Amino acid sequence: MNDPRIIPPPPNYPPTAGAYQPPADPRIIVVTAETAAVEKPGVLAGLRPVRNLTALGAALAPVFDGYSLATSAGTALHQIVKDGHPSGAWTIDIAVLIVAAHLDHTRDGWVYRVLLCAVILGTILALPFLDALLYLMTGVTR
Repeated sequence: MNDPRIIPPPPNYPPTAGAYQPPADPRIIVVTAETAAVEKPGVLAGLRPVRNLTALGAALAPVFDGYSLATSAGTALHQIVKDGHPSGAWTIDIAVLIVAAHLDHTRDGWVYRVLLCAVILGTILALPFLDALLYLMTGVTR
């Protein structure tokens, strides 16, 4: 230890360790995900013909002592038109159509499509021109 140690001269620049350094500018990196190629269903697959035809058949099936859902809805509407005020009956029918269409649109189920078909067909069956058509074809009134 008696040997003299060689000490290097101090650096000619100020030390940076521990000195204040301003923060770096923030960088915004935007990463976009690649979109997967989605195949669109064909025209017939989007229309769901089997589902619609079976719902139509179920709405017209005579399961209630010879009456179907559609004929019972049409008979009820016709009875309200005949007994009460026609504009009130059609207001009720439009409200039922809106509710059935909303249920069919928001919920994915075959039962809701059957109800929508029954309401639409019941409305068509209760239209006044069908009485005139029935009278012209058969000579019979309701």
